[in-house]
Amino acid sequence: MKFYSILFRLKSLYPYVFILLLFQLIIRYPNLIENYYSNLVYKNISYYIILFFNKFRFSVGDLLYLFIPIVFFLKLNKTNTRRKNLKIYLKVLFGVYIIFNIQWGLNYHRIPIQEKLTNTKNYSLGQLKKTTIYYINKTNKIHKKISINDSISVKFDNDLFFESLESIKNSSYNKNQKLNPTIKKSLFSLPLSYMGFSGYINPFTLEAHINANVSKLNIPTTICHEIAHQLGYSAENEANYISIEATLNSDNEYVNYSGSTFALKYLLNEIYLNDKKTYKELINKINIGVLKNYKEVSENWKRYKNPLEKYFKKSYDIYLKANNQTKGIKTYNLVVDLLVNEYVNSEL
Repeated sequence: MKFYSILFRLKSLYPYVFILLLFQLIIRYPNLIENYYSNLVYKNISYYIILFFNKFRFSVGDLLYLFIPIVFFLKLNKTNTRRKNLKIYLKVLFGVYIIFNIQWGLNYHRIPIQEKLTNTKNYSLGQLKKTTIYYINKTNKIHKKISINDSISVKFDNDLFFESLESIKNSSYNKNQKLNPTIKKSLFSLPLSYMGFSGYINPFTLEAHINANVSKLNIPTTICHEIAHQLGYSAENEANYISIEATLNSDNEYVNYSGSTFALKYLLNEIYLNDKKTYKELINKINIGVLKNYKEVSENWKRYKNPLEKYFKKSYDIYLKANNQTKGIKTYNLVVDLLVNEYVNSEL
């Protein structure tokens, strides 16, 4: 009888549980999500949500992150019974999860870009090496155009916000969405720096944010990455890929350089993991000025290095794995699969 009594007292939670079970059923069908959620429901609701919150020059989402927890804990006041507080907590938890999925989160379960492209997921070390050499040559060529000589790092006169937004606006991945993108500097830029993150999207207001402390070299790719999330591409490797595609097709050579160095970094990391000898050979092919730019980015992040960063990264890793990103934080690196397959297809 006690068990049935508990069930009766929790009856107000039944609608939430039903919706959660419905989500668990829906995410088993990526085609359904792709056709009816990502390309229909999300496409329409996101347009108006983004349009509304773009009217504010500041981040509404950041303010909500600050004040909603305060309001929530005030509601859990001492006059409530422990049982009532538990019900309030569960309702809020379920409510947040439901809104998260309806407004953006279901995009984690859409058909991956990889499956929409031709060729297979697997590639050889030789193909990886060829792709890396292609991006080394591309990066060196762009570097030579915008630097004094190949030994000097590229200097950025401005933050390229407008140019970066234009590049993602004109991206083929924005063709159907026709989003007029806006990026906002995060109110949490300092803590973000210590956590080791360049930007994020608020899944409730759909505002895209950039860490104000990132190196100028990384601003274009970070902006395009976060706007790719706005476009409904939740997976980190896909947002990286769209970011590279957008920046490389920009009319601005500094934006091109950001995209090319970004792609090359991931390819070199993959080479290093598979063949350190080849990695050393390839590093010697890169302009010294490009390597200096990489070092400048690294030095910038070192200023915020701290013992807690790994715990923040671990938490995010758990979050990604809970949202259909089985590789967790390593999902970012899977952009290499897309880059290699794209290069291999271009050779066919």
